[in-house]
Amino acid sequence: MQRQEISQSDFVFTEDFAECCREEYAEYCLHILCLSGAARFAVGDTLFNVIGGDAIIKSSGKPVTDVRCSDDFRIKALLISWKFLNANTPQSSYNIIGALSTSQNPVMPMQKADLDRCLLNFEEIRRRLEQPYHNFFADVMRRAVETMILDFYDIHARMTHQNIEGVSQASRILQRFVTLLQEGLYKKERSVEYYASRLFITPKYLSEACVAISGHNASHWIDRYIAQEIAQQLSDRSKPLIDIADELNFSSPSYLSRYVKRTFGCSPSEYRKRLK
Repeated sequence: MQRQEISQSDFVFTEDFAECCREEYAEYCLHILCLSGAARFAVGDTLFNVIGGDAIIKSSGKPVTDVRCSDDFRIKALLISWKFLNANTPQSSYNIIGALSTSQNPVMPMQKADLDRCLLNFEEIRRRLEQPYHNFFADVMRRAVETMILDFYDIHARMTHQNIEGVSQASRILQRFVTLLQEGLYKKERSVEYYASRLFITPKYLSEACVAISGHNASHWIDRYIAQEIAQQLSDRSKPLIDIADELNFSSPSYLSRYVKRTFGCSPSEYRKRLK
C-alpha cells in the first residue's frame, strides 16, 4: 500500500459509545475498550452487557441498537474501515475463528494487563497516523494495526478458548460451512450453490443461516477465505500471477487482478510493493 492509499477517514477515534453505533460507520470494524461503568446494547435480537475492563469487537453486519449506559460508563474506541482491514489483516486463520466468535458475542473480558496493552496499541496507531511525512508511513501504519489485531487474537484465544460452538441449527450450519472452507475447497469452488449442495440445504437457507449468526451472507465468508489466500500467495513475490490464478481457479490473471483491486483497493503489483 502506497502512502497516498491510506486515508485518514479509514480511522475514527472516539470516546462516545453512541457515535460508534452510527449508520455512517456500518462498514467499519469497532474496537471498543471499556474503561469504567457498565452498559447494555443489542445486536439484532440479542442483548449484551459490558462492564469496565471488557472489550467490544464488532464487525460490520447487524447494527448496534438499544444502547443504555451508566453515568460513569467510559470508553476509548477505534473504528477501522473494512477497506483498510481487508488489505492489512494479518495472515492468520484465527481471523476467521475470531470473527465467528465475536459475531455471536462481541463482548470480550480482559485482564488489566490486556486492557493496558490495547490502550497502548490505540495510542500507537493514533501517533503513527499523525506522521504522514514518515518515509515508510504505509508500512508503519500497517504494522501498528497488525500488532493491535494480533494482541486481540491472543486475548480472545486465552479468554474464550476459541469457543465458537453454537447451539442453534443456524450455528451448526455456519460451523459446517466454515469447516468446508477450512479444508481448502474455496481454492476451486467459490459458488454458494456448491457449498449448499455439500450441506444438503438450499443456497438461500445457507445464506440466511450465515446472516442470522454472523451478520454476513455465505458469499462474504467465501470471499474472506479467498482474500486471505490471495494475500498469502502474493507475499511470494517470485510467484507469477498466472500461477496464482490457475491455483485459485480464476479464468485469467486479468480476472484475478480485478478481484484483487475490488477486494484490497489496489492491484496485485501495488499490493506486493507495499510488502517491501
